[in-house]
Amino acid sequence: MTLAVIFDSIGVGEWFVLLAVVLVVVGPKRLPSAARTFGQYYSKFRRAAENFKRQLLDMDTEFTKAVEEADKLPDDAFTVDSAKKDEPAAASTDDSASVPVEPPAAGTPPVEGA
Repeated sequence: MTLAVIFDSIGVGEWFVLLAVVLVVVGPKRLPSAARTFGQYYSKFRRAAENFKRQLLDMDTEFTKAVEEADKLPDDAFTVDSAKKDEPAAASTDDSASVPVEPPAAGTPPVEGA
């Protein structure tokens, strides 16, 4: 937001009323330091807003590059083919599947998490 937008939306009469209210609330002795403090905070806000805007534009640029790279890939690059027909499935090396499990005794409460 530029100051031109602020100046265009507020008329001269409103500026005088605003300055009079600020002068009454802040006081003539503290007005210069209050204006300086306001300017410092306004500057920090503008820098933060510009930094945020730049980060969003960088993210958009990175996303656009990723989409363009994905468009260059062949169409079958996104197909998931987990089982190949000419290769046998790998044998399981987990020996715990061959251990027999006894059923719980009658009246035993179920074990949670098992």
